[in-house]
Amino acid sequence: MKINLKNVFYSLVLVLLLPIPIFSQAPLVLGNFMEGKTVWQNSLILEDTSANFTKEEIISGKRDSEFSKLLSPNLGFSSSQFWIRLPVQNPSTVPIEWMLEYNFPLIDEIEIYGNDLPEGIYHLTGDSFPFSERNEDYRNPVFPLVEKPKSQSVYYIRIKSGSTIPISLEAWSTKELISKMTKEQILFGLFYGIILVMAIYNFSIFVFTRDYSYLYYVFFITSISLFHLSNNGFAFQYLWPDWIWWANYCLPFFICSSCFTGITFATNFLSLKKHAPLFAKLLTYWFGILVAVSIVIFFLPYRIAVLTSIGFAVPAAIIMIVSGIIAILKKSRTARFYLIAWTFFLFGCVLYSLKSLGILPDNHITRWMIQIGTAVELVLLSLGLADRINSLSRSLRENIRELSGTKIKIEESEKRFKEIFQGSEEVIFMLNESGEILNANRSLSRHLGFRLDDVRGKKITHLLYSTKKKAGFNELYVNDKFEELVKTGKVVHFQTEFAQKYVKEPKDMKCSIQFVELDDTREILVKLSPQYEDSLSKLVVSERIEFSMNNYLRNAELISQKITSQLAQHMNSVEQTEVRTAVREILINAIEHGNLNIGFEEKSNALIEGNYLEFLQKRQEDARYNRKKVYISYILNEEYVAYRILDEGKGFDHQKVFSKTMEELNEALEQHGRGILMTRSVFDRVEYNDAGNQVSLIKYLRKPASAAAP
Repeated sequence: MKINLKNVFYSLVLVLLLPIPIFSQAPLVLGNFMEGKTVWQNSLILEDTSANFTKEEIISGKRDSEFSKLLSPNLGFSSSQFWIRLPVQNPSTVPIEWMLEYNFPLIDEIEIYGNDLPEGIYHLTGDSFPFSERNEDYRNPVFPLVEKPKSQSVYYIRIKSGSTIPISLEAWSTKELISKMTKEQILFGLFYGIILVMAIYNFSIFVFTRDYSYLYYVFFITSISLFHLSNNGFAFQYLWPDWIWWANYCLPFFICSSCFTGITFATNFLSLKKHAPLFAKLLTYWFGILVAVSIVIFFLPYRIAVLTSIGFAVPAAIIMIVSGIIAILKKSRTARFYLIAWTFFLFGCVLYSLKSLGILPDNHITRWMIQIGTAVELVLLSLGLADRINSLSRSLRENIRELSGTKIKIEESEKRFKEIFQGSEEVIFMLNESGEILNANRSLSRHLGFRLDDVRGKKITHLLYSTKKKAGFNELYVNDKFEELVKTGKVVHFQTEFAQKYVKEPKDMKCSIQFVELDDTREILVKLSPQYEDSLSKLVVSERIEFSMNNYLRNAELISQKITSQLAQHMNSVEQTEVRTAVREILINAIEHGNLNIGFEEKSNALIEGNYLEFLQKRQEDARYNRKKVYISYILNEEYVAYRILDEGKGFDHQKVFSKTMEELNEALEQHGRGILMTRSVFDRVEYNDAGNQVSLIKYLRKPASAAAP
């Protein structure tokens, strides 16, 4: 008998190669530390087009020869049922508890089989079942598993879905998965928190301005945030965990609603009806088509509904890009922000769509780029809306030019009051006579952590520190002080403990309360200062300091606070505030009228035009003035406090100012000189040099010996 060597060789090759797809499959090696280890490259796949394969056939291994290597981790849209074969190995001598996560929340059905699992099946989950039936309270399906020591197992995973099907299986150790969930919650919280803040902020602007661009922007933000909540699985987890049908169809609906609300916003924001009426008409038609599509998709199979919504979303995004280009050609300022914003968003949409269609793989870039694009888009569109506010401000400045000198004086007085009120290092409250908080400055947040909105309308006693041992004591004590204020009508000083918002410890504060008489009402002024500052000031017997500062106005506040902080032991709070305010006024004059050489008319014109801050900044940057400094000398002892303030300006005719009274300045509507006259009323001696660029201020804390003699 003649042996055909050629046939024998082919038969041997066939026998050797047939088992390769299965037995050459590398198992997933488990360890105690696994941080999202992808498993698709360790897996084989079997497509069951008719969904007839039984679990017994799969688990028994009868169909193992039909499994093939995965070529891509994304299967795209398919009506087939897929089986994944995943071998795992535990090389260690101890059992390993691990988690198998399917990192895609929109899957309809996913279940896992294995010979080591109870009854061969662990759990059936997906968004075709109520969320309460899941193994873990998490947006993605998760299967907790245990692998015996020195063992190798095979798991079979069945996947079926009407949406795109990525093989995004990841192996985690328990600790790392919990850490990932925590970090993920923080990042998503920031993302959705920013969106929520933008929605509330822009709706508030709409309420006050009635500019419908802000309202349409809120509609767009709401639609796109609901799309992301659905796409990320949070909507199914928190908003509608038992509404199976809606949990599936809400995603294509929100894709469409994001498009037609975006078109409405674009039309209004870019004023297309004015600049490009024909294109605006086209957008109106497309808006109607998208609204119709958003209704029709509910009557389509889910797979067709998703593909339809994506098919209309991409052209809608392109149309809105074209809208921005047209607006730029029409010289629209806000179109620049708009065009860049939609370009980022379109890029994210394209990647997401290609990933959903199975053209691109499912990875961190394709999965998150649409959210990154959304965040960038919302920020840039907010900047564009802010630019509209700037345009409105420029229009308002035209009206400001018509205001009289009296109006300028009132505005500047209010501005200076706000600067003193908000810039004070002390916490300042304004209360009504019932003790309820009406207003508070920014120092409240710096010292106690609360914002004005946290405390407005509440009694001041609500902020007191309270423990079980001291329950009610602080409140009784403070109420007694308010009763003393009502009885005497004089300033009341006391010390007590206040609560802090973020630090659960008391903070000692020195308090003063007094009545403030207004035109038709009476309010209560409350000032709080940290106790450690007052304790330190009591230790100072004498002090001598010299400063030099540049021409930034904020330094006037800081220096005046510093060189008057030790006066509390020599005078009451009202006198101390008067000295501080007077010194601050002189420092501001030295900067503005001295070093920066700003005249009264220049300042008044800049205030009328509403660009004083820009005008001041230009002077501060001007090479003629930016090197000039203000020099301050300060002396404090038991007899007097003295200040010497020198600027490098040309000086002024101080005798001319001294010759005028406050009433004469009011009649002439002059601002220059008021600070000087106020300073003369506070200090015992005010002396200028001949040039007028140096002033010496002295206030006696004791009467001089010569003045004390009869």
